[in-house]
Amino acid sequence: MDMLRVLLILIFFTQPVFASEHTYLPSDITENSEKILGGIESKAGDWPWMTAILYANQADLYNAQFCAGVLIQDTWILTAAHCVSGQTASAINVAVGIYDLDNFSGSRISVKNIRIHPQYNSTTSQNDIALLELSQASSLPTLPLYSGKSDILGVMLTAIGWGMADGTTYWYYPAKLRQVDLPVVADSYCNNIYTPDLISSQLCAGYYEGKDVCNGDSGGPVVAKMNGVWVHVGLVSYGKTCENYLGWYGVYTRTSAYVNFVKQYVPDVSVYPQAISIPGLNMLLLKE
Repeated sequence: MDMLRVLLILIFFTQPVFASEHTYLPSDITENSEKILGGIESKAGDWPWMTAILYANQADLYNAQFCAGVLIQDTWILTAAHCVSGQTASAINVAVGIYDLDNFSGSRISVKNIRIHPQYNSTTSQNDIALLELSQASSLPTLPLYSGKSDILGVMLTAIGWGMADGTTYWYYPAKLRQVDLPVVADSYCNNIYTPDLISSQLCAGYYEGKDVCNGDSGGPVVAKMNGVWVHVGLVSYGKTCENYLGWYGVYTRTSAYVNFVKQYVPDVSVYPQAISIPGLNMLLLKE
């Protein structure tokens, strides 16, 4: 681990982000929860569009994984800008549909292009979203993007990732995918913690303590099931390090605000609700 990453973990940031290498850290945690933080281990096959973002020069997948993303089209991955900012495409691989970092029979796919939102601000974490174009197509299922404009305050989201988990006497990085349910809360909860205040393209989710995403979950999705369809509602952007705060409200990039950005590169991306035309009518209705 380089010195910069050590400092990112140890120093109290105003806006720390959830990306780090796998490192065992001491802790005074006494309850044996072994989860993201307050979550559960996922079941193999539940999230087939989940992807691990990997360092290409690290052969071992467990050590190579540093962020997460989702497959939104056969050659496109959606993730956080802060995960890939400053990286070259050749430095990154992606494992699609992976569940266990220690046991993966699929292929590591190289990245052809990185498309970071042009207004991404690394200081404020605004527009923290990016696309990775894969060098070869994946045949696995894709995750639709939530494009709705309605208020989702109070909606329960599921965050998914391989981020830091709390063990009996230490924090560790799990090999198997984990998940935690977090509600969308008013922006004021995050505005009381972070500076600057949230903007409309971000959302605040979580609890005061006990449940949270952690270091290493960056870029991973928060999803919701709407009318039987799992949709991508947001992605992990930043928050307080959970081993210091035992969980807190976190800030997520709001998917619906970036559908047009995604469509610039992935015009046929699946969205929900879908706009459908009615024959004989000069109007569009939302199919929900």
